[in-house]
Amino acid sequence: MAEKDMTDKIQSCLNQGESITEDQVRSLMILVRKHLELMSDTDMLQFLTLNLFCNWCAHIEITQSNTGLRTLAKINDVLVRVKNSTNTDHMLAEISGAIGLDVLRAELITFLSRIGVTHRLDQRAEWAAFLKCLLEVVRDVPLAFPPIAKLNKGAQKIYDQIAQNPIKPGAGVIRATISKVDYGTLGAGEGELWCLLIRTEDTTTLIAPLRILV
Repeated sequence: MAEKDMTDKIQSCLNQGESITEDQVRSLMILVRKHLELMSDTDMLQFLTLNLFCNWCAHIEITQSNTGLRTLAKINDVLVRVKNSTNTDHMLAEISGAIGLDVLRAELITFLSRIGVTHRLDQRAEWAAFLKCLLEVVRDVPLAFPPIAKLNKGAQKIYDQIAQNPIKPGAGVIRATISKVDYGTLGAGEGELWCLLIRTEDTTTLIAPLRILV
């Protein structure tokens, strides 16, 4: 597919505004990924989080992305910092921030400007509509470390960073999944909420409601 054709298709998706659908967001992210593949390695460094989310939309598990593994390290570090906090809102905001949705928004807007696509993703309502669909696309697709024996040099460095700063001994973060949890069935009475399901090395699963627009 020619570069202009890809750009035109991205523009067509974003022309839907708040009516954009999950399928359109999936298609858009795949097209963005193809655009990114045409860039030099140096230019790609501006869009690491965007590229992660593009790949997240195309796979059933993300284990070979060092950007994804760094996201796990950020989640781990946040949990270490806030584990004794009594400010729940601050704690959940920090965990939500570690996923990189704000960075994703900034990188996507920069990318769209670079290829000449107009949009309104800087507006709250249109970003919320886009994000709602994007979360459905990546829902239940884990970011995870591959088996330790298969770690490349970069991944091993990230793993070691987590191992040296675990939430508790032997309990560093090794997997995270964006999902929906029905808090009503848990007796919390809040219905379904977007959450981050965090798995640690000792097989503990932590559930953190996300503080996002949708």
